[in-house]
Amino acid sequence: MPALDTRQLTPSDAEAFSSLRRKVTEDNPVPMGLSLAEELTRPLQGFRDQLGAPAPSAAFGVFLDGELRGCAAVAWTSRFPSSMHKVVLWGTFVDPKCRGQGLARTVVGVVLNHAREHDVRRVNLTVFLPNVAAVGLYQSLGFKPCGVEPEAVCLDGKFYDGQHMSLLLSNR
Repeated sequence: MPALDTRQLTPSDAEAFSSLRRKVTEDNPVPMGLSLAEELTRPLQGFRDQLGAPAPSAAFGVFLDGELRGCAAVAWTSRFPSSMHKVVLWGTFVDPKCRGQGLARTVVGVVLNHAREHDVRRVNLTVFLPNVAAVGLYQSLGFKPCGVEPEAVCLDGKFYDGQHMSLLLSNR
């Protein structure tokens, strides 16, 4: 049985994070919301910056035998007190070779616990459709659909909608 480890990612994980994103995007660009050509233009420093975002924003990775195989992150989109009750879940993806093993559920669970520890009331996200597995995962965790953005992304001349989903973590 492979050794499983989940931890917060840091800027030093940017290369592994970028490599995994490329694998996932090459397998199917729709869930990532951008083409492989677009993904390949993203500089490593941009990933370092994302992974080094000021706390409490954080990205987490799940590692199998020391290799990054899945990710999920949470970001506070505003520093104003009026919006500090909510976060955006982003960057949830798993190596295509490792899907169906519960890695996404594991890493999203870590992210949701991180949000709870920071008194988050609501977690929001967007899934580019079709993505039956992601929608099913989020619904099983209690996320509810809360709107659809028509034609959220256009890949190779085809438009894909964005399903917005939201989870109430706390009644505070």
